[in-house]
Amino acid sequence: MKLRFQLSTTLLLSFILSSCKDQNPNEHLITSEEGEKKLTQRVKQNSSSANLPFKPIGLFDETLHKEPEANSWRVEKFNELTKEQFEKLKKTIASSNSIIDADLNFLTSNSFNSCPLTPKETVEVYNNNRLKIIKGIEPIDNNQEVSGLNAMLHELISPLGRKTKLKTKFKTFNVSLNKNGQAESQVLVDISNQKEDQLISIKSEWTCYWEWSSESTNPRLKSINPRSYQLCSSKIINNQPLFSDCTKSVFKNFKDFERQFNKGINYWASRIENRYGIGLAGWHGMAIGDANGDGIDDIYICEPGGLPNKLFISKRNGQIIDASSLSGTDFRIQSQSALFIDYDNDNDQDLIIATTIGIIFMENDGKGNYSKKRSELIPESAPMCLSASDYDNDGDLDIFVGCYSLRRSSIPGNESAILARPIPYHDANNGGRNLLLRNDRNWNFTNVTIEVGLDTNNRRFTLASSWADYDMDGDQDLYVANDYGRNNLYRNDTDNNGGVNFVDVAAETGVEDMSAGMSVSWADADLDGDLDLYVSNMWSSAGNRIAYQRQFMQKADKESLEGFRRHARGNSLFINSGNGTFKDSSLQSGASMGRWAWGSRFADINNDGLQDILVSNGFITQPEDSGDL
Repeated sequence: MKLRFQLSTTLLLSFILSSCKDQNPNEHLITSEEGEKKLTQRVKQNSSSANLPFKPIGLFDETLHKEPEANSWRVEKFNELTKEQFEKLKKTIASSNSIIDADLNFLTSNSFNSCPLTPKETVEVYNNNRLKIIKGIEPIDNNQEVSGLNAMLHELISPLGRKTKLKTKFKTFNVSLNKNGQAESQVLVDISNQKEDQLISIKSEWTCYWEWSSESTNPRLKSINPRSYQLCSSKIINNQPLFSDCTKSVFKNFKDFERQFNKGINYWASRIENRYGIGLAGWHGMAIGDANGDGIDDIYICEPGGLPNKLFISKRNGQIIDASSLSGTDFRIQSQSALFIDYDNDNDQDLIIATTIGIIFMENDGKGNYSKKRSELIPESAPMCLSASDYDNDGDLDIFVGCYSLRRSSIPGNESAILARPIPYHDANNGGRNLLLRNDRNWNFTNVTIEVGLDTNNRRFTLASSWADYDMDGDQDLYVANDYGRNNLYRNDTDNNGGVNFVDVAAETGVEDMSAGMSVSWADADLDGDLDLYVSNMWSSAGNRIAYQRQFMQKADKESLEGFRRHARGNSLFINSGNGTFKDSSLQSGASMGRWAWGSRFADINNDGLQDILVSNGFITQPEDSGDL
């Protein structure tokens, strides 16, 4: 019976994959009504084997997306009003020839207390003749004399020079109110400008003290206390900054770039049927590898259902070739992630793709032509991420498959919902089970998840995983980043006979990091010879404001309340202590504020031998951007 099930699901997935390849749109043209009928028949015919999730991946429930009334939370009404005040200040800074002469009476109270926003004592923390960073020595001395907010701002922005491409941002992330018309807020400040041959930015954190008598009046500043200060300048050489956007020049020969990649999700969601997986969440990754064996890395891009995945072959002149159709990799099924790895040990880069239905294994002929060797349906949960390592030291690469939420068809009585809701929100344990697939050669594999101990704490909402020998004992350990709760660090305890047993040591090593885990990266950040860990999460200004209010989760216990607050704190940097444990250095290192982060990566971007951190961030916003992302 088990063999028959495996055979039927494999045939079913193969049938679906073949129908999801890029085809001539005019071939076998049928009406939408006829197509709907045929699709329904196909699903019914195969329902005995598996329930196929034709709806997109994404947490959707109308009750989850109802906006709370701002007036029910005084702190949010206050934030709304101070945001308007900062917007006025932003426009005043941009439009005034001299901030000294600008009218700022709309912002300050009659008892405004002046103090410098620029520190008297600074230290140069980095200078490589191209990039220079200066920081204020903390705590910043506020005893200097300055007259009025105009003079304070003039001194602050004077390093920016003449305003040419000035950008100013204020973001309030913490608010405290009292009943006496007084308020306190924490504000992130970011001001940048292009000055001749330099790009200059000022980043600071302010504690603002306000007078606010009623919800019908605008808050007025009583004083500003700068808590941190950073001045960064980057030289422009030959009209080029440190980084330049070369997208158009690289993709200029790709005729479909504008039509496919430069259209927003609103455009495609209104043109592709929902059942094909045109989800709004944007969970689509990419893989980098040398597909055609010419020594240059190529790019494979995963796309939502209904749009073809793309394989771009890089040329030595910096251009790319769209080889998606010719290579046989232009699947139109919703794809979350992919890996270029040499799965069969023949010295070329094979391709493994995680789709909404299961895993596709593609063999490379060494020249960038791919053929499907195997596909594996995963009925319980859609795979979200892939990572490869030789966990058992037998000379071939094994695959860890990270899964997110249970499919709606996996939960009795939940057929109307797209995905299972995480319960509890901050520490969920009702997600899909992850899998470890052992490579048994000849494109065969065995699911050994339970056998090797990886089914422990394996009901979470996984978005990323990464292998590394963090304890330097000669075998590969595994870190798993989970949304809505705790992460896993599975230590590989391989015995002298080669037997493997993984033990989840995240809690005892200090890297459980109960938050919104999105990605994970390993590197020796402090140059002490062992591997440190960076995990991207979610930094939310709204979350930080709300979670610290007394009326928030009044019935929650202390641990749960701390969990909700941690959920909005941001990214985490864990420094390896060398004794099997890690130290959380997120806040003191300045590495926590990555906004609503997704992918993150250690990389030496300026070739100075030190590991920098790149963080991609953002999410879908409402028509009127709240500025909270």
